[in-house]
Amino acid sequence: MLRLVVAVFAVVVTLALASEAAATVGGPCTAEINGEDIGDRGVGATSDPIVVPKDRPVSVTMTSEQELERLKVELEFSGIRWTVHDRPSTGTSWISDVPVDDYADYGLGLYKVVASSEGADFTCESAALIEVGGGNALDPLKTPVGLAGLAIALIGSLGALAIAVRVGRSRTSPVFAGLLGAVFGLGIVILLQQFSAIYPTVAVTAGVVLIGAVLGFALGLFGVGSSQGDAR
Repeated sequence: MLRLVVAVFAVVVTLALASEAAATVGGPCTAEINGEDIGDRGVGATSDPIVVPKDRPVSVTMTSEQELERLKVELEFSGIRWTVHDRPSTGTSWISDVPVDDYADYGLGLYKVVASSEGADFTCESAALIEVGGGNALDPLKTPVGLAGLAIALIGSLGALAIAVRVGRSRTSPVFAGLLGAVFGLGIVILLQQFSAIYPTVAVTAGVVLIGAVLGFALGLFGVGSSQGDAR
């Protein structure tokens, strides 16, 4: 079991490092977040984010030598994007605000900001990580998303352990324990993001959930402590 967990963990680390790509600007454009150029910033799980205040909007700027016809700003979390602004534009530059102060009431941590523009026969896109921090280390647990992550992790871990101490009484125990382990992994991903430890790329999210599922399955299959012997 230990070898399997180590192997899965090694795969997760490899995927995380492989995703350390630079946020190069595609197209004839330059882009900034809060006045900081984002052309050479990474967007991997452990890339350095731009620290932004939680109590006011964050400015996103894109400039081109050619006429821009449309602007779009999106936020991304674990491969899921939602649009903040999407509207026509004129001139060779635009500036837009991401309402971080609105989102901070629900959750803190690391997010990806994706800025894109369209012009005549060209498209520009750039991205960078931002860190929305609180006043103290435990502030993420004062937000709905942070509390949800903690609750999900507890439900998954305690549920898998509860099945583990009853191992041998049901053939479906490993399956249910594996599902609860995956739930635990999802909760851990949310907590890591909320505490700005890791940005949850798709690869990292899938990997941590997989590790949780493997641990849960192993607990459901072999049990824990003396309960294994008692059950058999």
